[in-house]
Amino acid sequence: MELADFKVLVAELMDDEIIAKLRASVQADIKYGLSHEQLLEIAPEYHGIIVRSETLINKSFLDAATSLRIVGRAGSGLDNIDVPYATQKGVIVCNTPESNIISAAEHTLGLILASSRNIPWADRFIKSGKWGRKQFEGSELYNKTLGIIGLGRIGSLVSQRARGFSMRVIAYDPYIPYSRFSNLNVERKDKLEDLLREADFVTIHTPRTKETLNMISDEQIAMMKPGVRLVNVARGGLYNEDALYRGLQSGHIASLGVDTWVHEPQETHPLYEFETVVGTPHLGASTFEASKRVGEEVIAEVIAGLRGQIVKNAVNMPALSDETYTELQPFVLLAEQMGMIYRQIRRESVKKVEMSFGGKEIADPEDAKILSLVAVKGILEGIMASGTVNFVNAGLLAEQTGIQVKETISSESGDYRNLIQLIVTEGQDRQFVISGTVLEHTHPRIVQIGEFPITFMPEGKMAYVPHRNVPGVIGRVGTIMGDYGVNISRMVTSSGDNNVSRDSIMILGLDNDVPQEAIDRCLQMDEIYEMRVIDF
Repeated sequence: MELADFKVLVAELMDDEIIAKLRASVQADIKYGLSHEQLLEIAPEYHGIIVRSETLINKSFLDAATSLRIVGRAGSGLDNIDVPYATQKGVIVCNTPESNIISAAEHTLGLILASSRNIPWADRFIKSGKWGRKQFEGSELYNKTLGIIGLGRIGSLVSQRARGFSMRVIAYDPYIPYSRFSNLNVERKDKLEDLLREADFVTIHTPRTKETLNMISDEQIAMMKPGVRLVNVARGGLYNEDALYRGLQSGHIASLGVDTWVHEPQETHPLYEFETVVGTPHLGASTFEASKRVGEEVIAEVIAGLRGQIVKNAVNMPALSDETYTELQPFVLLAEQMGMIYRQIRRESVKKVEMSFGGKEIADPEDAKILSLVAVKGILEGIMASGTVNFVNAGLLAEQTGIQVKETISSESGDYRNLIQLIVTEGQDRQFVISGTVLEHTHPRIVQIGEFPITFMPEGKMAYVPHRNVPGVIGRVGTIMGDYGVNISRMVTSSGDNNVSRDSIMILGLDNDVPQEAIDRCLQMDEIYEMRVIDF
């Protein structure tokens, strides 16, 4: 399908300027406030859907959305999306985890300041016609200890800003390497209990999972210093709200800043009765700048997914930072081209796919996994009889088809700065190898097909022609192409070890389509084993 033929449903509020950009690429329908039943009725029409936090993308929706390829979440939370089932269905799920992190970090500091200095309470007080100070006496941030639970993107930004207030910053995050703590000048705590006992202020920046739900309850609050001040700009339910009420009522908790709640929206809540509670209606990402970034990023991701490209913020495949995504782009292109070559020149059953990465430029196993998925996707598109193959379901489909997938990393790259090898084990345990390299961090090149070392730029339309290495073959192929109006713009050949008795291959760069009659004429030559046209 052409990109303009895809239909995308925008199910929740998006900026008009962002919608205009989306409509410049695809057919976009804007339908806000639909019930789940109404969504199920129209779901089969759409190839993509963009949501925020309210639209439920559950099993029933994913079953109904028979054409769906990608779900774009404008924001970071995924509580309303059944990601595992989407993966089973081969549907990409992506979000925008970095687009609102600055806004969320700033809102965290805003709630810390507002609650520790009783700013909203004092504002309401004087606007009621009263005046006073004593009851609003608060606490400075200077020289206080801030405990951060979760030192990911937002937690890291909070730590940097807190140090601007001369706070001592400690953090608990068992999934973050020691080097990150050191680089941020943050003191690592190996146990949550140690952080809770030392902190004057506590803020949480983790996703809501089975492990993190109610992670701060009565037992944990009892470990904290009397007069502790708490903030939650992450997800509702990380702090047990009943425990928070009891802690505020007893005075053990001096103040609370909360932006995310277990139930949203809500008209009443027991925590509203405390003047020392500063509440906001999930405003962490609500800035002009963040809204624009969220919109631009989510439509870019959805369009990439519909085009069959890597979706860097897909949550059901390895994620990529902006920096890693930029660095990997030429390798992604090369891996994709290698998979495309194999798919178009081989007609064998596949038992195993191994991607071997040589050199220092691909050293991270997660990067290797992504590149492997890219190549496997290309191979499977030539094997699967029906259905969509994408980067999300490629690994699952390979497993279901009985194809083993493996990645290996080595510092050895032969004559090249980097070397990627696609090693396909076919029926009868034969191996077929395609190798490539990226020159100057930018230019992909194929450097081997089968047993033949050969160097060419994989682009446009090309012909792969294995043949006997005898005089006249290349000339006769050129003549036949000319007879049918096919222009050969470039040609490379390889004869293995240059022994004239060996077979050879030629790769022809073509400026136009090759009629089947021309291919048939070439195949009538005894010296031509086969001719495959490759489209990149």
